[in-house]
Amino acid sequence: MKKPSNVAVKSRTKKLIATAIATLVVIAVFTSTVFADSFGKYNVTIVDGGAKTTIATTAKEPIEVLKTAGITLASDDKMDITAFAGGEGGTIVIKRLNTVNVKFDGKVQTYDVYAPTVGEAIKEIGLTVTDETATNYKFSDLVKDGMVIEIKDAPSVTLTIGNESVKYAKTSGTVRELVELAGEKLTKYDYTEPALDTNLKAGMTVKLFKVVYLTETRNEKIKFKTVEKEDSELDEGKTEVITEGKNGSKDVTYEVKYVNGKATKKTALKEVVKSKATAEVVKVGTKPVVLMPNTSSSSTSAKSSKSSKTSKKSSSSVKPNGVKSYNGVSVGQVIEGSYTRYCMCAQCCGVETGVTASGKRVYYNMPDPHYVALNWLPMGSVIKLNGIEYTVVDRGGGGLSSVGKVDVFTPEGHAACFRLGCGACTIEIVRIGW
Repeated sequence: MKKPSNVAVKSRTKKLIATAIATLVVIAVFTSTVFADSFGKYNVTIVDGGAKTTIATTAKEPIEVLKTAGITLASDDKMDITAFAGGEGGTIVIKRLNTVNVKFDGKVQTYDVYAPTVGEAIKEIGLTVTDETATNYKFSDLVKDGMVIEIKDAPSVTLTIGNESVKYAKTSGTVRELVELAGEKLTKYDYTEPALDTNLKAGMTVKLFKVVYLTETRNEKIKFKTVEKEDSELDEGKTEVITEGKNGSKDVTYEVKYVNGKATKKTALKEVVKSKATAEVVKVGTKPVVLMPNTSSSSTSAKSSKSSKTSKKSSSSVKPNGVKSYNGVSVGQVIEGSYTRYCMCAQCCGVETGVTASGKRVYYNMPDPHYVALNWLPMGSVIKLNGIEYTVVDRGGGGLSSVGKVDVFTPEGHAACFRLGCGACTIEIVRIGW
């Protein structure tokens, strides 16, 4: 058998060594790659809405870590990274924004919360509850978007805005915190009773006054004035209109204060006259009028010293109503009395309203309506005073309670009352009541 040469043996040996070296290089490269990859990863714990998970990652930025875990954030969600360090590990907490509805005292209020559990959500809202507070959820239950949390029994305070009142299961903090809980944004004009820094107490009622100032322009009339001209040819007490009065108009701009939607005050800022008013010109008679007592016969004159007497009923256009007598006075009876005068001013009436006790309206310088005030006949009664018919539409002081005492309404005003004067008169009862 022929032995191999030394050259051949050496060649084979070199090939085996080369193959072994190549294999070792491949193993070394693979091992170093695996170790390098494993060395670059670190663990991160993610808490998402109460759910906890841990991942291994090489990402350094928190948002990249979440992407690695397949977690995305909504625009209103929050991420807490105070316990996280990129490349080292830690915990990332995701706070999801959810809408919860709280039902209390039959009314539902809606709130946005980030708390993960019902108990924490109630505290975040600012309500006062204890472990004994009855709710339809456990405090440890996770929050779900749109859920209705019903609080059945809890101390409360009431917030009133205008005519609307709502109870809140809150007894801690201040009035300001209660207003914020209700979602009311205060302006510098708004105010509360009690004040905003007052501490809340169970059973308290807080009133919120929302104040708004608005500028408004309104068209208003300009009342015409009355100009009097004395006329010596016209009987005293009579008036005639020469020129009819006409109201004008103006645009008035006001600053109006509204409190809880109701106008409480207005301040005029400017006026723009659109049309001027035309004055009414009235003739006022100054010709003296002598009123003669109403006598029916010589026998009546002989009894003039008596306070009352009967006579034949004089003619009248007043329709009878069937009432024959009242308070000892009869239809057709003639009474010797006395009269005074009054006008619609505050000095005569205590307050100037332009409305009589019967509801009849009066105004200065109106055509004489022939009204009287007295207390001894019913409203609507008609009397003849020195031959002129007057209707009872008003009342007066105690002095007008005596039969025969009459106060004559004088539309020309207070000065005319003094000018025309008062005195004795003859009164005939024409009708009793309306």
